[in-house]
Amino acid sequence: METTGAKILHHPANVQSSEQATHDGEPSREIPPDPNACSLEAPSAERTAEAASSEADLLTSLAALGVNEERLKAERRRALGEISALRAENRWEDILSLFHPVEEKNPELVAAGRATAIRGEVAFALGHLGRFDEAIELYRRCIDEEPENFHYNAGLAYTAYDSLYAARGRQIVLHPEERKARIELAHRHFAAAQLLRPNRVTNYYRQGMLYKSIQGKKEEALPLFAAAVRNWEAYSAEEMKARHQERKNYVKALYQLASCELDAGKPSRALETLNRCLLEDEKSGFFSTVHKYFALGKVRFELGDMESSVQALSFAASQAVPEEDDYVFELLARVHLCRKDGDRAWEAVNRVPLKRRRPYFRWTEADVLASRGEWERARKVLVEAAERDRRGRHKALLRLARLEFRLCRYDQCLKWAKDADNFFRNQFQNPCGDGLFWQAAALLRLGRLDEAQSAARKLAQCMPRHPHLAKLRNLIDGACAAEPQ
Repeated sequence: METTGAKILHHPANVQSSEQATHDGEPSREIPPDPNACSLEAPSAERTAEAASSEADLLTSLAALGVNEERLKAERRRALGEISALRAENRWEDILSLFHPVEEKNPELVAAGRATAIRGEVAFALGHLGRFDEAIELYRRCIDEEPENFHYNAGLAYTAYDSLYAARGRQIVLHPEERKARIELAHRHFAAAQLLRPNRVTNYYRQGMLYKSIQGKKEEALPLFAAAVRNWEAYSAEEMKARHQERKNYVKALYQLASCELDAGKPSRALETLNRCLLEDEKSGFFSTVHKYFALGKVRFELGDMESSVQALSFAASQAVPEEDDYVFELLARVHLCRKDGDRAWEAVNRVPLKRRRPYFRWTEADVLASRGEWERARKVLVEAAERDRRGRHKALLRLARLEFRLCRYDQCLKWAKDADNFFRNQFQNPCGDGLFWQAAALLRLGRLDEAQSAARKLAQCMPRHPHLAKLRNLIDGACAAEPQ
């Protein structure tokens, strides 16, 4: 689900015949919560008052049940068994037609306080149909009744998380405040589920994906993927068999952990983790050949092993669909550029149809053209990329600034650098460090030294650790000292 869109992993078909339905890869026996775990949510004053007023009614109803109690237990088992059979066939609409709302379809069970598990199953079905708001509301009611129930906390967290993927895929609309609230809701209940079952895999993996894929916070995601991997590898053979449905998320956690380690500047560790993932996935096939060998090529590239990178990426490219897997050919072109093989880099670029080349692909296309001395074509490509890119436009503009500087067109370099800085300020409410750097560089070459010094001071204020700031200021100071008084 997490890498291809908003899909939901199916629950197993079996439902316990006693009091608790199983969910999300759970073994058939119920594992009690950690006795040392604290209560997940303190009830509000209003809820406490409501509970007190309804408690007498509930107790009175239970006292009146008498001989009906066994019949209601049997009815609950029958309902959960029927839901289990329907769920096994993905018949979500049928579950709703028979059991939703439970207050209308099974009022006796509601009156007897035995409808919570059915309500949880209905919430799951609603989530599967993309009716996220309704599913979230039902899960909240389940948690109000059983606040330390692992399944309901995990179900609510997953539904909120799944709705965020649906919004990203434009299947639903979440306004900024709604999106923020969903993220907070998912994090809160993933944490609750982890507190109740700290040795599980799936909830750590999914919260890691929430950080990494939805929020773009890879540093926060890394320890969660590591926890998912560590938990699975601590299982005994019997536990692995009982919780076999979590193995998929273990393998996926390995893949994502390797990605985070690479982004954290630890390519050697990432290679070790990725090799474990490839070994685990040999028979399972959870990942496509394209994804696996692209990742291997990327890690090898970061390690500076260009030959091994080319081998892995070439194999990925042989299995890839250029229109869909453009990232493979973009990286392959970059690796060939690093090997100073412009012709093979150009071959990789041309594997992807022109109309399917996204802005980041066109940046590399321009680099390849520049390496071949085709400066005007490279300039045209970057202008087209800047016009098309709404969020990362500054990156194409900065490349244009560097290109013009190389061609000694300092006025044009200054223009593009200013455009990059203005766009970045409007988009991200911060100055663009590289935009200021190239402004100062162009002004230096144009002999406009006071303006160059001003741009360098602004750069020092917003980015004092810019890697080339000190050299830039030395060049400007040297030019000022050499200028006739």
